Amino acid sequence: VITEKGNINAEIIINAGGLWAREVGKLSGINLPVQPMEHHYLVTESIPELKERGKEMRIPVGTDFDGNIYFRQEGYGMLLGTYEPRATPWQVKATPQNFGHELLEPKLENIQDRLAIGFKRIPALEKAGIKNIVNGPFTFGPDGNPLIGPVPGIKNYWVAVGVMAGFCQAGGVGKCIAEWIIDGEPSIDVWAMDIARFGNYASPDYGTVKSSENYERRFIMTFPNETLPKGRKQKTTSLYDRLVARGAVMGDSFGLENALWFSKNPKDAHEEPTFKRSRSHDYV
Repeated sequence: VITEKGNINAEIIINAGGLWAREVGKLSGINLPVQPMEHHYLVTESIPELKERGKEMRIPVGTDFDGNIYFRQEGYGMLLGTYEPRATPWQVKATPQNFGHELLEPKLENIQDRLAIGFKRIPALEKAGIKNIVNGPFTFGPDGNPLIGPVPGIKNYWVAVGVMAGFCQAGGVGKCIAEWIIDGEPSIDVWAMDIARFGNYASPDYGTVKSSENYERRFIMTFPNETLPKGRKQKTTSLYDRLVARGAVMGDSFGLENALWFSKNPKDAHEEPTFKRSRSHDYV
């Protein structure tokens, strides 16, 4: 590592740059497909019903998957957050070096419908005053999971980036990285977070598009046979157009478009997400 005060010879480098993960990666010629996203939540003033319960009777954390909201007790008030249906990527080109984790200007028009759902789910919120409205950036990965582990092709360079859930994920990520470096492998299966699950096809633009898609789908069910539409056609073979013309239903694996199954004609080449038998059953 070359600095203004001299060079540092490091046996191992870990990029845990957070909002600056992309910039830190570029110092070593690495493009990390992560994207900071704007995220809103609000905190209410004290709610009488919660105050009556006392400090020892906190209500559990809750999530309304249909409403795309989550909530938890904050003091004697409530915190209400949402993953709005239309994501707002922040600083797509680069995170400013002088950014000091200041809060961003709230965009209440983006979350009004989600707040209405929250007030309906928890009627006491309608009567509570708003103590604070927060809009701040955090980093998302292309599939919503962190990117951790050794970077393929670069010796002794590790990453722990795209950790969007803060202290909910940070402890486990740190533990796995430490085990991986010291023992040679983590004590649990971390393939869903391993940076090796993405290849060179995962460009910065891909990271922005897919991270936005997964932000918007944070509380939406993804079915076993479902393929998501954004960021597709990163790599295609010379047969791609002919396969589609023959009724192929296409999926992607490591960025490569591949035929999953064939229908009778292109118009019928689509899947319907389900936990039961999918449309492919009659064909396959």
